[in-house]
Amino acid sequence: MTRLLNIGCGRAFHPAWVNLDTEAVAPEVIAWDIRRGLPFPDGHFVAAYGSHLLEHLEPPAADRLLRELHRVLTPGGLLRLAVPDLEAIVKLYLDSLDRAAAGDASAEWRYDWAMLELIDQTVRTRSGGEMQVFLDGATTDEQKAFIEARVAGEASPAPGRSRRRFLQRCRAAITKMRQVAAGAAAFLFLGAEGRAALHEGLFRRSGEVHRWMYDRYSLGRAVQRAGFVGARACGAGESAIPGFAGYALEIRAGRERKPDSLYLEARKPGSR
Repeated sequence: MTRLLNIGCGRAFHPAWVNLDTEAVAPEVIAWDIRRGLPFPDGHFVAAYGSHLLEHLEPPAADRLLRELHRVLTPGGLLRLAVPDLEAIVKLYLDSLDRAAAGDASAEWRYDWAMLELIDQTVRTRSGGEMQVFLDGATTDEQKAFIEARVAGEASPAPGRSRRRFLQRCRAAITKMRQVAAGAAAFLFLGAEGRAALHEGLFRRSGEVHRWMYDRYSLGRAVQRAGFVGARACGAGESAIPGFAGYALEIRAGRERKPDSLYLEARKPGSR
């Protein structure tokens, strides 16, 4: 019986785990909306893992998910989370701000990138946002190496994934409007401004936008509120989950999959 849970897995999954995501991108992945709770009994798993998921939920929803993870873990069970590291982003921003303001021309594009890491994924209204524009315009080896060190190719969603989610939500919204208004005329009745607002709203609910950001203190506090103990920040290559590195969920071919991450582990009180 598989007793390892991977939520919001995207394409980072392993057959030894129960893998959940909004889309079943492979036979090993179960399509499930984690905002509905977790479809498992109490104390079912010995470890749970979620990478770059929590920031896509509003804080109350994130708190509910953490309580659900606490519920489905066995006493002594381990929780591992990875989120964008707000502290590291802010340090990058402040350093590049000081250097750019002092006239260091080479720091100017780093400052622009730091601003994007801070803001773009919370305010964008189209897939990729201004971050994708920056990535497309990066031409020098220095810029490419810097971006590689920050995101390792993970700045954009998997090709077409956000668009598929958006189209799925559009179809669901139109179906709902047909049911309520007896036809697609309801969509036309919205007018250009209303259709634009619907388009933006559907995109912002597609899963690409960040709803919150965490540092080691706020994430640790969140897991403690959910009932976990022993919260600690750790590296991509270290884990109390036995054999975790061998699943290649965070490090592949010796490279960190999401270098901008804060990694944190905690456990449910008790012993197995």
